[in-house]
Amino acid sequence: MPFPAANPLPLPHQSPDNNMPKRVGEKVIFQTKLFTLKDIDIEFDHKKVTYQILEKRDTALIVPINKKGELVLIKEYFYAIDEYQIGVPKGSIDQGHDELTTANKELQEEIGYKAGRLDKLGTVTMSPGYLTQKTHIFLARDLTESKLDGDEEETLEVIYYPFDKFEDLINQGKLTEARMIAALYLAKRFLEENPE
Repeated sequence: MPFPAANPLPLPHQSPDNNMPKRVGEKVIFQTKLFTLKDIDIEFDHKKVTYQILEKRDTALIVPINKKGELVLIKEYFYAIDEYQIGVPKGSIDQGHDELTTANKELQEEIGYKAGRLDKLGTVTMSPGYLTQKTHIFLARDLTESKLDGDEEETLEVIYYPFDKFEDLINQGKLTEARMIAALYLAKRFLEENPE
């Protein structure tokens, strides 16, 4: 079921004296090429609490739709869960690069197309209680062939699938990644609200 268009909730007035927690210290516990684990000290009303967070680079995730109304998907091996799944192009935003440039670069590396139109659909988080990473979601259209060498260890299989049937992939368990599912529903809502 798609996300309903929500009415914005009123937020409490944010002022300097509303006792927002303050980060007063941090320490690196462990670091890899993918993430950094830190202890962070937060002060709430003069009480200090230590939390652990994972810092991970933000990503761009792209929903590419061609002129035939097909999703351009990839079949990819996800090593953490030891299985192949179908998904959309995505990639980390390197330091010094922006999300829009990264989105078009990932399209060219993973599916061999670049977008004439990239619409930003939103930004989502996963587990924001401990993970810093944000995912910037784009809808890519007006696709033209353009291939760049990527950093994937395997050759990605490109799959064309009718956009209006993407829920079948979810129902069949062929696409389970939450960010990708959110991205597809955001794209559906955007296209319904902005018909051409």
